[in-house]
Amino acid sequence: MTIGTLFFGLLFLMGLFIFIFYLEFGTVAIMGLLLTIPVFMLLFLILLRCKVSVEVDSKNPLAEKDAIDRPARAVITLSVENGNAILPITKGIAKVRYENYFSGEKGKKLVRFSVDSGKKRDRRIPIVMNNCGNVAITVEKVRIYDYLSIFAWTVGKNFETQNVLVLPPIKEMYLENDRWYNETNEDSDRFSVYKKGDDPSEIFNIREFMDGDKIQRIHWKLSSKTGSLMVKEGSLPLMKAIHIFIDLCVEGVKEERYRNMNLLVQGIYSVSMFMIEHGIPQKFIWYDMGNEIVQERMVEHEEELFWMFQDLFKCRTTKDADQLVEAYLAWEEGLALESAMYLTVCDHGDLSNSGLVRDRLEVIDLRGEGLEDEE
Repeated sequence: MTIGTLFFGLLFLMGLFIFIFYLEFGTVAIMGLLLTIPVFMLLFLILLRCKVSVEVDSKNPLAEKDAIDRPARAVITLSVENGNAILPITKGIAKVRYENYFSGEKGKKLVRFSVDSGKKRDRRIPIVMNNCGNVAITVEKVRIYDYLSIFAWTVGKNFETQNVLVLPPIKEMYLENDRWYNETNEDSDRFSVYKKGDDPSEIFNIREFMDGDKIQRIHWKLSSKTGSLMVKEGSLPLMKAIHIFIDLCVEGVKEERYRNMNLLVQGIYSVSMFMIEHGIPQKFIWYDMGNEIVQERMVEHEEELFWMFQDLFKCRTTKDADQLVEAYLAWEEGLALESAMYLTVCDHGDLSNSGLVRDRLEVIDLRGEGLEDEE
């Protein structure tokens, strides 16, 4: 029932009262008009309903903040096509529900629209989101109204949920290239593009012969073509992937907690994009408390990073840092990890003695600018 329905009902009762007590030509005409109007409004609405189609789509599944403390706009598109060549849609309302599971933000909103006769209109629905996460936006119901808002008709409901990733701006972080292009004793099909090594199976560089070079490294075919001795430099084998632990412990009161949450996501995003640009595969590791398992996701390309975020944002943060570390220790038992990162916004005074990574663990507190090494 709409406000127009209540108003017209009240008007109809007043007309009926006048008609009963003042039976004259004018009151009969008014009563006849009051009986005729809703019939025509319902007829127009039926004609409209038969020619209306509605679609919901997310044309941009990614929304980036301009600054870490500024909100982002996650936008979906409501497309309404009015196939009736004569009757326009003067009033339509879409009921929208949204939720950011990662931050806990959720809400509802009503979106009004209108469509001219024989036209199609795309109505952008922006959802203002203060914190990073995967925003699930669902159009629950779309209704159109007659020209006096007496009747309403549902033209669509329970549309497919649209997911929009809200990410922070990328922060420039200084990570030494050679530090993460680490040498490995295992067989590897990855080689450093920054540093030479001793693996003869892959050529790092070819240069002219210098005093002290071994004869075995001379490239004889190329030397015969150039007329001077040329030497092959071997490549440095690299680890198959960098292990990156994500600490989903976020402490503080509400505002501080939200800020730390955004800083955590910003750090993950920035570190990963740096490594993608330098061709360094990453394996992200985090503890899913809901399912009580450690999740692993390999990231080598940008689209894989966004898929990883979609899975990560299904988990909620916690205030128990020890629980995460214990879960990581149980997962790491029996695995020979050469080195790893630990991304956190929580204090870990004794993490260096936890034995999480056997050789080296680099703890990065994303609340500050520097990097902290734990040997």
